[in-house]
Amino acid sequence: MYTHAMKDRTRIWDGDCSSITSVLLVFFVCLENIHCGNVKPQTEIYLPDYTIYHNLQQIGQRLNEIVSRNPTYMRIDKEFKSRQGRSQYIIRLTNFSDSRTFTGSNRLSHQKPKILLSFGEHAREFFPVESMLYLLQNITGGLTAAKGSLEESFSRTVLSKLDLFIVAMVNPDGRHYVQETGNYCWRGTSTGVDLNRNFDWHFGGKGSSGNSKDEEYRGVHAFSEPECAVLTELTSTYSFDAFVSFHSGIRQIYVPFADSVSKKEKKRPVNHKKQLELAKKMAKATSYRYTHGIAYELNDYEADGTIFDYMAGVRQIPFSFAIELWGDGDHNGAKCFDLFNPRNADLQKTLKEVQPIYEVLFKYIIEWKEEQLKGYFSSMDEPPGGLTFLYVLLGVVVIATVIVGINHRLPPYLRFYHRRRVVSLRSLSSTFSVMKVT
Repeated sequence: MYTHAMKDRTRIWDGDCSSITSVLLVFFVCLENIHCGNVKPQTEIYLPDYTIYHNLQQIGQRLNEIVSRNPTYMRIDKEFKSRQGRSQYIIRLTNFSDSRTFTGSNRLSHQKPKILLSFGEHAREFFPVESMLYLLQNITGGLTAAKGSLEESFSRTVLSKLDLFIVAMVNPDGRHYVQETGNYCWRGTSTGVDLNRNFDWHFGGKGSSGNSKDEEYRGVHAFSEPECAVLTELTSTYSFDAFVSFHSGIRQIYVPFADSVSKKEKKRPVNHKKQLELAKKMAKATSYRYTHGIAYELNDYEADGTIFDYMAGVRQIPFSFAIELWGDGDHNGAKCFDLFNPRNADLQKTLKEVQPIYEVLFKYIIEWKEEQLKGYFSSMDEPPGGLTFLYVLLGVVVIATVIVGINHRLPPYLRFYHRRRVVSLRSLSSTFSVMKVT
């Protein structure tokens, strides 16, 4: 998602930019979007070592290996594919034999909280996908750890209390393009579309580009890219409690909204206070300094058509974030791969350092869901209107009893109601007999 690392530099060509003609060309090409960011390749400071990083083929192999070793807790779905037919890999993790939680004195059941995590939306951002593989390794590794250890406790908590969905590679065609061409500045799909500007939430606003050569090219219409379907169909099939879109380029945690309309109207999602609370906890989870907040307040630019805005505004998912896991932002001498991904030698150490963000996210959503369920089931256990209604009803009964008890002791003119004579059936019978004889 991170874009202002490229916004201050118009990378239309390599070499000397002193030519007046070239400067004018850049001006007119970028006239529609002043922040026009190019996706042409650069001479990189360092490149990925695929004995440390995973290429596209290795990602698929690694996912299949992890799932095949843990069939009780994991499922893999390869049905959703990119424009060029590459799998986007949906991984589902949970204890499938125990998919419900039970709360309340009446033991009513409710589905576990569902969380959807999205990785690989931007082709040049390798680090988020590596963090996903590292996360899966930690979750499944705890299954064989010593009982009572932190690793075992983490795995047991995730698998028993969550229903976790992961889209491992949203944009496999873009990743393939990066690997084949060596262009580590490439951000979009095979057609150059930025998936994070292609969703139907204020699509086409000024926080995106209609220029197909721009890194924020939004496409010809909302959902023009088949890669969007995996996220729209999952969220129409399941009711998720949380959604997170993972990126890299800086250390920031965004709460909706990021679009230009919401910025103008000062619009915030309904659950923004809780989302900001969770964002703050995640920001403090590591030794790094993460900034967090409403996206249009945190950044000095708008982003229209983003995935996490769509999830909050259209799908109404209670918690929706875009998290930039790693990076120092734009800096002198930065190219592309180094802007979004750590050095090979630092990868494992950095992956370990960012994992607490996932742990805080899972813990918070589990506890939040439990509180929601307690409130729901408590309201079902109480009479209509709760305890207040019960106390009022009891008071009315007591007052009525007292009135009835003292009423007959009062003089007739002071009574609340006058006693009426009750005629028995026997007296009526005698009366009728007398009338008949007469």
